[in-house]
Amino acid sequence: MTDPTLSVIAPCRNEAANIAALAARTLAALDQAGIAGELILIDDGSTDATWSEIESQERRDGRVRGVRHETNLGIEAAWRSGLQEARGRLACLIDSDLQNRPEDIPRLYAAFVKGEGAVIQAVRHAASTMHRHRLFTRGLNGLLNLLCNTRLRDHKSGFILCERQTLAEVLHHRFRYRYYQAMIGAAAAARGYSIAEVDTDFDPRLHGESFLPRFPIRASVRIVWELLKFRVELWTERPRANPSRALEPMLDPRLARSVGQPS
Repeated sequence: MTDPTLSVIAPCRNEAANIAALAARTLAALDQAGIAGELILIDDGSTDATWSEIESQERRDGRVRGVRHETNLGIEAAWRSGLQEARGRLACLIDSDLQNRPEDIPRLYAAFVKGEGAVIQAVRHAASTMHRHRLFTRGLNGLLNLLCNTRLRDHKSGFILCERQTLAEVLHHRFRYRYYQAMIGAAAAARGYSIAEVDTDFDPRLHGESFLPRFPIRASVRIVWELLKFRVELWTERPRANPSRALEPMLDPRLARSVGQPS
């Protein structure tokens, strides 16, 4: 089997009810667009049947591969584990809750192939019923643009596609962050990568629960604080002579099973 061109990486935390649909829709979208791809599902310490569902999809289609965290390590750690297992030259991050539509992956891929940007980021357009989400995103996005001197329309969208090496560079940092996933756009811009935005629909969650509280004021304040901390990190950072070292995210020893290891 030849290596895929695109590795789709999806962290999963208690998403058993969404795994089958995520795999089916992602693989169908890749097939329809003629993209040689794979889907890497990371079970990040789930307490439901998420891992069983991932194993079922692995048996169903060899393009699906699973990685398991014994405990919850967070979405960024899941991205790193997926990135380490990825074989494609390109990588796409997508949430497993199906709020980002897998059918939009080819749209991001096409924008990259056309050379529209080094990083392609989806701009999420939520349904009118998701009023709280729209207000939170717009308010925080305005603050991030102000602090980063950018004009991105959806800074905290984690639905992105770029070269695998670029993603590793964007995820590289020295300080500890709780919400680094909300600063992907800021981190890419700060690293000097051009960002192209692609409009996508953002669907209501059908199963499971969001990690954000109903009124995420505290999370918003924490994100802004962490962005300021990230700016300080960039000011004090020395250029790395070998950026490829960013592709060496350490797999946590608490992983119960990863690709290529017996269950």
